[in-house]
Amino acid sequence: MSASPIIPVSPAASRSVSASDLEDGLNAQQQEAFLHTRGAALVLAGAGSGKTTVLLRRIARLILEGADPERILVTTFTKRAAQEMADRLHLLIGEEATTGIWIGTFHAHCLRILKKEWSELYGKEGKFELADEGWQKRVIRGILGKPDQYVKLPSPPFGQNMRMDPKSALLAVSAAKNQGQTAENGESAIANLYPDWEPPAVESAAKFWRCYEMAKEKQYDLLAKVPSRRLDFDDLLIEAYTMLRDNPAVRMRYREKFDYVLVDETQDTSMVQWEFARLMADWSGNLFLVGDVGQSIYGFRGCDPRLTVMAFQKAFPRGDIIRLPANYRSQEMVVTVANELIAHANLDDRYRLLMEPTRPSGLDPGLAQHVDAEAEAAGVVERVREKLNAGRLAFKEVAILYRTNAYSRAFEDALIASGIPYAITGGTGFYNRREVKDLLAYLQLSVNPHCPAGDEAAKRVLNIGSKRLGKTTRMLGRAFITQVEALAEKNHCSFYEALRKGAFKTAQDVAVRDFRRQIQEIHDAGETVAARLTAARQTGYDDYVLAEEGDSEDDGEGSSRLDNLDELIAASARFFAPEAMLTFVAGQIRKANESSRALDAVNLMTIHRAKGLEWPCVFVVGFAMNLLPHHRCLRYVDGELLPESLEEERRLAYVAITRAREQFFLSWPQYHNGKALGPSPFLAEMPTLAPLVATALHSASEERDPDEDEAAAYFADSSDDFADDYDDETDV
Repeated sequence: MSASPIIPVSPAASRSVSASDLEDGLNAQQQEAFLHTRGAALVLAGAGSGKTTVLLRRIARLILEGADPERILVTTFTKRAAQEMADRLHLLIGEEATTGIWIGTFHAHCLRILKKEWSELYGKEGKFELADEGWQKRVIRGILGKPDQYVKLPSPPFGQNMRMDPKSALLAVSAAKNQGQTAENGESAIANLYPDWEPPAVESAAKFWRCYEMAKEKQYDLLAKVPSRRLDFDDLLIEAYTMLRDNPAVRMRYREKFDYVLVDETQDTSMVQWEFARLMADWSGNLFLVGDVGQSIYGFRGCDPRLTVMAFQKAFPRGDIIRLPANYRSQEMVVTVANELIAHANLDDRYRLLMEPTRPSGLDPGLAQHVDAEAEAAGVVERVREKLNAGRLAFKEVAILYRTNAYSRAFEDALIASGIPYAITGGTGFYNRREVKDLLAYLQLSVNPHCPAGDEAAKRVLNIGSKRLGKTTRMLGRAFITQVEALAEKNHCSFYEALRKGAFKTAQDVAVRDFRRQIQEIHDAGETVAARLTAARQTGYDDYVLAEEGDSEDDGEGSSRLDNLDELIAASARFFAPEAMLTFVAGQIRKANESSRALDAVNLMTIHRAKGLEWPCVFVVGFAMNLLPHHRCLRYVDGELLPESLEEERRLAYVAITRAREQFFLSWPQYHNGKALGPSPFLAEMPTLAPLVATALHSASEERDPDEDEAAAYFADSSDDFADDYDDETDV
């Protein structure tokens, strides 16, 4: 295909731009989407096809041709994307010309409607407050807690004594609600979403759901400032849609308000969002949808492209399907390999889109198998350094993408060891994650509690429950910590020593004795770092994390808090003493903080966070079975892997590869955290890579022991001076 890239409209001339100017540089398919005005249309737009530019130019054309901006509704999926769309539209035709246009997320539009309509429908008593994350944490803890801990609260919904991961439970509820299900049919809704869950787990999740919905009602919401109903973010969608669907006056008001409804990233719409968009465009019939089913990666939020995008022709028999296959982002080799991969996706051929390259082939992909994550990280950093030394790239033109956050640790360590600045997008550096810092605090206290680092460590974990005393008993509070700080200052001793010397109330004394006993148990577990970190977890920390925070780290993407702890223990094998690891980590945190301030830095993030972004050079790491595809997403029946459980993981791999403009690298470890892995099955679906796969497997057999590589040498060197930073006193 010989089409030219889209020619940008000059910002300087944007205020006097004409409709014909907006059409300049568009290829034939883009022109068809740009000129579409009446009726429903689905634009199947591949990666790098210029879909956002076409979408915005179409909006600008409509306004220039007389459409009222206040009668245009545009939805996208993040506040950042909505703001970027608004800014770009202002550049095209001027801010004044776009005054009044509705651009925002589905949630923002629904909240706007509810704020206007709710009180009119329900009167003075019809108030609502948002169920934010803080409210959810406290209420969910109350629902799952033991009856004796919540004896003063009504049961149900509180004090149900349920042992389940709060984040996973809330995510299951959210996914079901986004498919339009209700708590009344919770068992069937959750069983359909999670067919591999055992019946007791389904029943518990459904029970939790009913209690959670009860807790949002006026009579049970004990955290409300005034009697009102709580609405969480899913409720914003459901209540707005239900109001529009069931109230004729409200429905007519908004059906007639908008002449044009446009939805970006349609493949990521839930059933409720899909129905909301259809209802808003029902009167005008002008619904313009843009998406790519090959990039649908939010199944954990209840998004299923089979029920939305791939139901387009059934919903709109006369609707137009327009394809934008041209890829202007990536060189031909990247497009070829990505096409081979997504061709294996189980998609309706009417909605399948294979990209057409517009750029010639460039650098071949790179593939490498390594012994473990440390060796893989060292290999990636060596490749990055080679490209930088050749003057081909800046740091910020490189991205390292992984399936889950826990996998970032080895790459952070290797980048710091090489002096390469990096920035983590949408996440926190490994050693700054809460659960990692907590476990390192226990390690610090087992080594030397009588130093400034020990003071901070004790204050950090003092209020965390143990296996003997739960959080309620061990929660001494901030005022108690202030009291002990004053005692330590008065006696010129450490915070930990002040705990030993202080005369406290009986309940406080019980908690303090349990805390000191806990630290002694960790110290007595052994001399190795792994032994002490494992002991810290076994004193009740894992249960505490699951009860307080839940295992899921970031909204369903597969990242796990317990995986972070496993990764920390695996990394500890490189250190000959606990003191060495503490010194190393302190240096890593300091250097990571310095690195985060660099303007030119390598990008680290999960594949989910990389959606919509692009770089000249992309490293997709952990490309192994049970990492990508991730083991939590795989389902088996009688020992056989269900192919459908690979579908979204395949789309994730496709998204990762198509982030690359010039070159991508795939790498994977043979072993991770003591478990043997094989290469990702997706490698076999890309025949162009077959010779490179064979070479990678052969080279891996000759790879030297990772303990002898430069990264390992750095680990050893960095721990030599630990004695300068710690006292010999280890009495805890």
